[in-house]
Amino acid sequence: MSRPDTQDRQPDVLDQASQLTQALTDVAVANARVSARPEQVQRPDGSWPQTECECGEPINEGRLALGKIRCIACQQDLEKERRARR
Repeated sequence: MSRPDTQDRQPDVLDQASQLTQALTDVAVANARVSARPEQVQRPDGSWPQTECECGEPINEGRLALGKIRCIACQQDLEKERRARR
């Protein structure tokens, strides 16, 4: 009896699980990159377009260096809202 050609065989359960895991990891990495990207870019003169949060509080230097546009409290509120929508 001849052995079936490997191209004709279906992937086994472990191969399918591995492919699913890789796909989910790729999606998670892409989402993390989107949420981590800067929301504003420093001007050529070194200033930032937005230095105050929408609530009126100043954005601290560390968050500005990351290109963020919200104070820590407003960012936490936004993340809570997003988690609640899931």
